[in-house]
Order: sequence, then structure tokens, then C-alpha cells
Amino acid sequence: MKIAIAGFGALGARLGVMLQTAGHEVTGIDGWPAHIAAIKTKGLTVVHDQETPKIYQLPVLTPQEVTGAFDLIILLTKTPQLDRMLTDIAPIITDKTQLLVLSNGLGNIEVMTKHVAKQQILAGVTLWTSTLVKPGEIHTTGSGSIKLQAIGGADAQPVVAALNEAGLNAELTPDVLTAIWHKAGINAVLNPLSVLLDANIAEFGTAGNAMDMALNILEEMQQVGASQGIKVDVSGIIADLSRLLKPENAGNHYPSMYQDIQNGKRTEIDFLNGYFARIGQQEGIATPFNALVTRLIHAKEDIERVKLAKQQETFEI
Repeated sequence: MKIAIAGFGALGARLGVMLQTAGHEVTGIDGWPAHIAAIKTKGLTVVHDQETPKIYQLPVLTPQEVTGAFDLIILLTKTPQLDRMLTDIAPIITDKTQLLVLSNGLGNIEVMTKHVAKQQILAGVTLWTSTLVKPGEIHTTGSGSIKLQAIGGADAQPVVAALNEAGLNAELTPDVLTAIWHKAGINAVLNPLSVLLDANIAEFGTAGNAMDMALNILEEMQQVGASQGIKVDVSGIIADLSRLLKPENAGNHYPSMYQDIQNGKRTEIDFLNGYFARIGQQEGIATPFNALVTRLIHAKEDIERVKLAKQQETFEI
């Protein structure tokens, strides 16, 4: 397949390498000039589980530079930037292009329906992880999976087959919204708490009250989900969290929100904990823990952005 990956950061690059290795024609789309320049000049460096680094050559362009038509566009743009990305890449989207959104957070499908027909939308969740350590270099660990559903009832089997050719462990699910909320629950725990505790996933798990804090977040989320007709399986999320804490799975990984904070970027907190707090307020459901976590992350964003501005850090290519 001819595949574009919009949002060619840590996870987009990992999926891109796997898909290219499987024989698909992959183009990355990203808006970070230093990252694009590094890949163009030196290639994409991938270090998997502390093995010897490997270099991959992939075309990576800005949304304004990319041309042509694609069979599949995988969207990994952060939810706050998704509307802008879809606007910018509109020229490469035909009525035959399928779009698979794997971005974290809630509200992605609603944004996509403003740009493309429902039968073009594939919504999914993924447990694959990756870390962008500097422009042009990612570190990967463990394995993962993808669950997806064709929102408008289109045939998604060719996409599933293409993903599985690349070893991405993809499968169709009849109820992707439940899976999306399930993943949002995992992210609403690991992402903000890794930032606030300055810890990777395994280190977070060593805190004696780690699961107590997780339950504070998830029990509020469960009440909000019920108000929206979504059944949130708290025990199932806790079981997945326990599995992810192990180093052989994702324990050595720093979640994307931690990486965003380190790079001085705004996070997707308003589409995770902030989303639960906002809907809770609308529905008259108390969400004090999620509201506090959201406020703390916004404060952390401001603090780190000021620090980076003072340091005037630049990356060497």
C-alpha cells in the first residue's frame, strides 16, 4: 500500500519503519523542521531495546510539501492539532483514501467527520510505544497491538492485513469507542502521573500508592463514561496497567506527555483528564482528582516552556 503517516514523531516513525520494512511505500508528514532535516541528512536512527542502532531512509515532508494520493493515511497528530493537520493535507486526500486515527485522547472522530466522509474513517487504539530522544532518533522497546473499527462500515480488512504484514498485531473490534475509552484510561493515568512524578512507567509502578492514584482517576472516569453511554472497565484497565509496568513490555518507556513536556510542547491533557473533568462538570459529576491533575499539568507546561526559553536549547543535526 501507499501509506502516509501524519505526525511522524516517536510512534509515527516506529510504525513507518515497520511498514516500510514489510514492503509498503511510506511517507512521513511532520511539522518539526529539525526532525525532518535530521532524517533527510542522516536518516532515521532506531535503537530497539538497547541493541545496535539501525539507520532507515524514509521520505519525510511538511504538510505543505506532500503531494500525490495515498491508499491509507495514519493519523498520529496530537488531538489539539488534528483539525489543522487535516486541513493542511486535504489535497492528498481523495474519496478513496482511508484514514486511520491512532492518536491518544477523545474527540478525534468528531474532528475527522468535518473533513472526510464517515466511510473513510477508521478509528483505532494502539499499545505500541516509542521515544523520540532527539530529532531523527527514536528508541523503541517491547511490543504492542492495534484495535480498529471502520466507523462507516467500509471494508477494513485490507488495512488490517497491511498492518499485520508489518507485525503490528492489528485486529478489528466491533466497539472501538469502548476500546478508545479504555486506552484513554491507561493514558490518563500513565501520562500525567509520569510527568508529575518524573518517572518512567516502571518507576511509577514502584510508588506504594500508584494504583490508589490510578483508581482515583479511573473511578471518576467510569462515572463520566456511564453518563455518555460508555462502559468503562476499571478492573480491566488496572490489569493492563499492571502488565505495562513490566520492563519487558513498556516499563522502560516514558509516555508521550512526558516527552512533550521535555520538548516544551503543549500536551493533550485537555483531551484526557481534562475531558473527563469538563464532561463531569456538564453532567453534574464530581471529578476533583482529574480536575487537579489537569491544572497541575498545565502549570508544568508553563514552567518547562519558560525553562527551555531561558536555556535557548537547540539540537545538533
